[in-house]
Amino acid sequence: MMSDQFTEVTHTSWPQRIGASLKGLLIGIVLIIVGLGLLFWNEGRAVKTYKALVESQGVVISINALEIAPQMNGKLVHLTGEATTGQTLSDNLLPVNVQALKLRRQVQTYQWNEISHSEEKESMGGDIETVTTYTYEKRWSDALINSSDFKQQRGHKNPENWRYKSETWTANHISIGQYQLSETYKDSIDNFQDLTLQNHTVLPKDVVQNSNGFYYGRDERKPKIGDQKISFNYIPIQTYSAIGDLQGSSLHQHIASNGRTIALLQAGPHTADAMFEQAKTGNIMFTWGVRLAGTMLLIFAFNLIFKPLSVLADIAPVFGKIVEIGIGIVSFLLGLILALVTISIAWFFYRPLLGLALLTIAIGLVYLLKRKTTQAAIASQVPQETDGSLSAGN
Repeated sequence: MMSDQFTEVTHTSWPQRIGASLKGLLIGIVLIIVGLGLLFWNEGRAVKTYKALVESQGVVISINALEIAPQMNGKLVHLTGEATTGQTLSDNLLPVNVQALKLRRQVQTYQWNEISHSEEKESMGGDIETVTTYTYEKRWSDALINSSDFKQQRGHKNPENWRYKSETWTANHISIGQYQLSETYKDSIDNFQDLTLQNHTVLPKDVVQNSNGFYYGRDERKPKIGDQKISFNYIPIQTYSAIGDLQGSSLHQHIASNGRTIALLQAGPHTADAMFEQAKTGNIMFTWGVRLAGTMLLIFAFNLIFKPLSVLADIAPVFGKIVEIGIGIVSFLLGLILALVTISIAWFFYRPLLGLALLTIAIGLVYLLKRKTTQAAIASQVPQETDGSLSAGN
């Protein structure tokens, strides 16, 4: 793989760094508002989703997908059966067609990629010299890499328009037994598998077939910028289990009493209870993921807010590093405390008892932070008091 490098050296003065850190302070304030809103929204979403799942699990009725049940119209049902379609899906550019629920063309393009690595060197007075090395390498990528954003664009130009792009085709009508799936369920079908292609002798210009699919370019052994590797996968006719509202002969998403929507679909035969339990687990995992993201966002925001202090201290680099470490610790604690307080306040609206417990933990962290700060202040005064005592004794 060919690669080359370009190095750039920049100098940032201490006043410039202070100005940039002040802008970061304003961004930090905005991020705190965003983080608080995200955490509060997430708790409400989690509780409403859980209640909707519990409510729906209690009223769902399992039916035979092969039998028409007009008495179930308007009710929440669970059914299992083979998802079928009579439609043959075809690629509009390449000779590929198959009877399937979905067909997907996956394309990788040979492109230039830029990787940057920076090293900073601080000097007395707070100035910083930054040495950035840009490395350019050719690689296969399934996403367009915009070479107009490269630091060194000359000799590293990627195609602006691709001959082939990734695309997915979905059957217009997919049914489980006697019941047709609505768009919500069709969109959630994603268990693709590789498609083995038939041999083709007539192909578009500059396209050849290989064991993995097709290759667009002159010579796949010596790829050039703009060459493409094309493969296909699909979702064959198979068994699915689904839960939703029955409307005539179609299955649609269910709306719980609190307004949350329920539309469950899983490949294979599954009972209604198993599907609901998996949905509850997915809700928990998503909730914790958002909690972690919101907390990290608050920690990062506090780092931005306190950044001017470390920049001011950087007039003496060693002292600046000490301040930066302290800011990191304080930002972590403040971000964690604010996240816990926000979640506990949200839980007062949705889960009062758990909210009280979490608020107690947050108060404990605040007390711990205050105690550590007081101990540090006392420790810093001890040498001065000792010096004063020795002087008096002399």
